[in-house]
Amino acid sequence: MQLSVVMPAHNEAAHIEQCVTEWYASVISQVPDSELIVVDDRSTDATAAHLAVLENRLPHLRVLHTPANVGHGPAVRIGLDSSVAEFVFQTDSDRQHSPEDFWALWAERDSADFVFGVRSGRADGLFRAAISRSMRAINFLLWGYWIADANCPFKLMRRRPLADVLSLVPSNAFIPMVMVSILARRRGFRVREVRVRHFPRTAGQQSLAGVLKWMSVGNRCLGELLKLRADTQQAPSTAGRLPPRPKLD
Repeated sequence: MQLSVVMPAHNEAAHIEQCVTEWYASVISQVPDSELIVVDDRSTDATAAHLAVLENRLPHLRVLHTPANVGHGPAVRIGLDSSVAEFVFQTDSDRQHSPEDFWALWAERDSADFVFGVRSGRADGLFRAAISRSMRAINFLLWGYWIADANCPFKLMRRRPLADVLSLVPSNAFIPMVMVSILARRRGFRVREVRVRHFPRTAGQQSLAGVLKWMSVGNRCLGELLKLRADTQQAPSTAGRLPPRPKLD
């Protein structure tokens, strides 16, 4: 299989049908031998019901259900571990990204092992933009890498390098895709960064809200990054080439 698109979903009933059909028409139907994997993280609204109808209608849609509400990061990991294609693409189901921007990353697939989207402006408020800036600074201090948008949910990854990186990421990690962004560089793989659009959320609810919630999340993220750094102090793999300065298109 050539491409697996992995998309977690939790309580996105208001627009999950539109999101899935957009990605299916714009990408899955255009890339031969591809699949769309949607991981329903035990939604409490009608998300699962909508997905059941879509799965019966769309032959290359595969819907997975987590055993409990595990959270965004572990749900993404379940989807990644279930994918089988040579290229794996991860995005979210909140319609804050356009499937049309997928093609800019796809065009870089022969020259990179990881192609990471970089949001051209955060469309969900100054507070989240500040969080992104803080993440850039923390990653630079801990790892020495200036990563433009480590947590952007718009990533194209080659299977074998991804498997190498995921072997170092805990299966229950809260921020697995931030870790992927870091470890792709540390392990010496070829990395490219491509600017993509970011749109305001038009339905559903932000999974994280409130200053106290963000303080708790911030502490958890920092703890995971510190542990990852301690666990990966050995020298980077020499199997891949040392990463060049990321190209930002």
